[in-house]
Amino acid sequence: MPSTSAKDKFNLDSTYFVAFEMAHETLRQGLAAASSLNVTQYRMLTKLFQATRPVNQGELGKLLGMKPNAVTQAVDALVARDYATREAGEADGRTRFLSITEEGRAHIAAVNESLVASLYANFPTGNPTYRTILEAAVAAGASIEPPLNAEAASRFPASRSLVSIELIRAETERTLREATGASFNECRIVQRLGETDRPERVGALAEALAMSPVNAARAVDRLVQRGWVRRLKSPRDKKAVYVALTDEGVYEGFLIGATVNELAATRLWKNLTPGQREAIEQVGHVVVADLDAQRQAKEQAAYDLLQEI
Repeated sequence: MPSTSAKDKFNLDSTYFVAFEMAHETLRQGLAAASSLNVTQYRMLTKLFQATRPVNQGELGKLLGMKPNAVTQAVDALVARDYATREAGEADGRTRFLSITEEGRAHIAAVNESLVASLYANFPTGNPTYRTILEAAVAAGASIEPPLNAEAASRFPASRSLVSIELIRAETERTLREATGASFNECRIVQRLGETDRPERVGALAEALAMSPVNAARAVDRLVQRGWVRRLKSPRDKKAVYVALTDEGVYEGFLIGATVNELAATRLWKNLTPGQREAIEQVGHVVVADLDAQRQAKEQAAYDLLQEI
C-alpha cells in the first residue's frame, strides 16, 4: 500500500472541490439515466461483481461499512431485479450468501457506459490534454477503494469512481461539519475567500465555485451569522455586495484546509500512487481553467454585439 510521505502530500484547494462536485453530479446523472438503483445499491452490485465466489452478507456489510438494515434493503432491491441471488449457507442456514447474476453483470456494463458518456459530455474532453487528465483522474478515483478482485474491477473504472466519489463526498461533509459545525458549501466559500485574500462579490464566489447563486447567498447568510464573514458595500455601486473573512473566519479557514488535507491523506490518498494523487489534484485546475475560458468567450461574444447608442 503506498505511503503518504511529505513530498507526496498536496494541498487541495477550491478547484479540487469544483471538479469534485461536477464529477459527483455528472456520475449521479449517468447512473440515473441507465439504472433504477441508487448509489448504495449500485455500490453493492459492483462489489459482488468483483467477488470470485459467493459473499457472506454480513461480511459484505462490514466491508462496505453499512448497517445490517441498510444491507438488507440494498440486497432486497438487487434480488428483486434479478441482479443478485441470496442463498442460505450450508453450514448455517441463518447465514446468507450473495452472488451476482448474469443480468447483474450486464447491468453494470450498461451503467458504466452511461457513466463514461456523462463524464465526456460534462467535462472538458475536446482538448486531448484535458481528456487524458480526466481519464487519469477517473482511473485514480477507481483505486480509492480497494477492490475484492483487481482483475474484475479494472474493467469498469467509471463505476468504481462513482462509488468512491459518493463515499468521499459524504465523509468530507460529515468530517467538516464535525470539525467546524459548518456545511459543505459554507466551508467551500471560506476556503475560496482565504485563497483570494480579498473581498469578493457573492455572485463571483458562486461563479468561481460552480455553485448556484441561491446556494451561495444562503451559505453567506449563515457565515455572517457565525461571524466568519462580514458584508461590505461599494460607494460606486450600491447594488454590489461584497463579503470578506473576519479574523475568526481566517482561523476557521486554516482549520478547514487542515481538515481537508488530513482527510485526503488518511482516506483519499491512502491507496493511490503519487501519480494518481497528482491526477486527481490536477483535474480541478483543468476544469476551472476550461470554465473560465468558456465564461470569457461568452463575455467576448456579448461585447462584440454592442452598438453605439
